Amino acid sequence: MLLTEDSGAKAFETLRSVAKELLKQVDEYVQTNKISFEPVRNELALQSLHANVWKSNKAKDRQKRVELIRTIATQVMLEDGWVLFHFDGDRVWASRASSENIEKFQTLIGAGVRQLIASKIAELRDGSTPESVEARANARMARLKAVVPFYSIEAWLFQNTREAIRLCQERYSGRDVEQFHAWARDRTSLDEVLKPKEAVCLGAAHNLDLASTGFPAREVQAAGRSFTAVVEVLSQDAELREALARTYAYG
Repeated sequence: MLLTEDSGAKAFETLRSVAKELLKQVDEYVQTNKISFEPVRNELALQSLHANVWKSNKAKDRQKRVELIRTIATQVMLEDGWVLFHFDGDRVWASRASSENIEKFQTLIGAGVRQLIASKIAELRDGSTPESVEARANARMARLKAVVPFYSIEAWLFQNTREAIRLCQERYSGRDVEQFHAWARDRTSLDEVLKPKEAVCLGAAHNLDLASTGFPAREVQAAGRSFTAVVEVLSQDAELREALARTYAYG
């Protein structure tokens, strides 16, 4: 299941393309066409995602967050269920430790999901000890992955400098071509740009094209910034690696 804070018409498709590139960095042989990438279908949970309503402390938004937590818990309890939850760090990479989004994700979403998972496991009444319930809940919680670009997802998408330059030339009379050439020369710099979609003419209008047309995932991975950090977290999940291997192990 793919969750994204972005509410644009192509937001899910964009994250799906990004998710495929992330998984290819975990396992270069993965057959992403054999993986089902699902959107959120619960309307209240979807409302909680948009505009970061899940962080709201308003009473009117509480039920939306509850539904989001239930949706996530249900997904990670499936035999082959994972959740990738995209939200922007809203900080440059150098200031990532100060991102309130990560802290609130852990306290408002992560803690709620874990509590619900533990309750579901305890309700099975299969003789599990409290310690066993704890261990099983931790294992399932590991299937909830935060996908956090710094400053924002455009810091990843603008790494597709070849496609970005083509778009700048064809649609914006060559504006910002030199900026994209500079980013191509130093791929570490994009994570240090404050509000990157406001820095160049493309804005967020071409995110799907940038995510799905020749995205240079290996180069972005080699840059060692927020994209790399997410790949490393995914790679540490042994169950996920085994699931990815099943997409090709039996033909």
